[in-house]
Amino acid sequence: MRRLAALALCLLPLAAPASEPDAWGLLGSAEFEEVIDGDNWSVNKTIPPALRAAAPDFEITGFFVPVLAQGEITEFLLVEDPADCPFCGSSGYGPVLEVHAKRPMPDMAEFAKITLRGQLEFNESSETLQLYRLKDAILVE
Repeated sequence: MRRLAALALCLLPLAAPASEPDAWGLLGSAEFEEVIDGDNWSVNKTIPPALRAAAPDFEITGFFVPVLAQGEITEFLLVEDPADCPFCGSSGYGPVLEVHAKRPMPDMAEFAKITLRGQLEFNESSETLQLYRLKDAILVE
């Protein structure tokens, strides 16, 4: 009976390896906890190993949200969905990634869908809710 069970296991198709989470899923795997102790406020942050491993060459697709009126766009936000815009007056918003471009970006419409590659930098300060930003970002064409 054991041989039959072993043979049956050998005949089963091999399971495909689990796919890597998408970039927004990886960003969402970081966690923070606000701590209030009397008049003191701080944030405990947890950056998972998979997110740290992806950080040196991080590629992500999202929607462009300008922050400042700039002749040359070098700093802006990227959101997973246009409805996640933090400036659009909704009562809540989704994940937002601060972006610092390596060189000025071409002129583009607000909420243009773009793909960027850069270095994900973690903000591990206990004095801010900000978890990360994308530095030296370049437009992937």
